[in-house]
Amino acid sequence: MIKNFLLNMSVRKLITFYKPVRNYRTSPKAHLQLSPELTEIIVGSLLGDLCAERKNLNSNTRLQFKQSTINEVYIRSLYSLFKEFCGSEPKILSKFDSRASKFKEYQAIKFQTLSLPCFNLFREMFYNSEGIKIVPSNLGELLSPRGLAY
Repeated sequence: MIKNFLLNMSVRKLITFYKPVRNYRTSPKAHLQLSPELTEIIVGSLLGDLCAERKNLNSNTRLQFKQSTINEVYIRSLYSLFKEFCGSEPKILSKFDSRASKFKEYQAIKFQTLSLPCFNLFREMFYNSEGIKIVPSNLGELLSPRGLAY
């Protein structure tokens, strides 16, 4: 009985003196770098409907590729190029528009990358401080035939 009491006291002391250290997880993919080809594709896609999302200035940026399911083949081909930067495969989403003039179900397919440091540059180039998408002033230097194709 005394032995159990002493053992419990030791555990209580450990718990009392234990100060948890907050560990922030770093993605194992945080070291990834973009190839010149992927950079060109991102620049061209950001001129369209590619979205670069950033929660706040202290977080990294993620890219969201989203299209109607009519363009599923296109989205899946983009996913095959960006697969190593993603955490999950493309998902199909449904949305019902109940307005009297529409009353229709819409389907979209999307995938998003992980929030990684390699995407921050694109957020800074293509969005202003209010988060509104803009066309960069040096677009002529950034845009390539591949980017234009995407």
